[in-house]
Amino acid sequence: MQVKLDDEVLFEIDERMVKLLAHDLLDPIAEIKRRLRYIIEHKCDQTFDRMHKEYKDKLDQDPDVKMLPKGKAEMCDLIMSRPYYCNRADRESK
Repeated sequence: MQVKLDDEVLFEIDERMVKLLAHDLLDPIAEIKRRLRYIIEHKCDQTFDRMHKEYKDKLDQDPDVKMLPKGKAEMCDLIMSRPYYCNRADRESK
């Protein structure tokens, strides 16, 4: 079994690893999927909290922003659409 992203194999889980995990887990495949999903979702949640905190004052002072959305997806879209938004690569290059 392979863990892939954009057709690149990031990690290979062989039969022995699945059997080893089955020693402790009822359904190792489901548990692997659950843990990978949790890691990515948790990182996104943490990043959103930091980004929201960093940009809240800027958005409050932005005359083009009439109201702030309540949903995370909409808030991300708003923040990332602003001309003063910088991602990590942009911040590192300054």
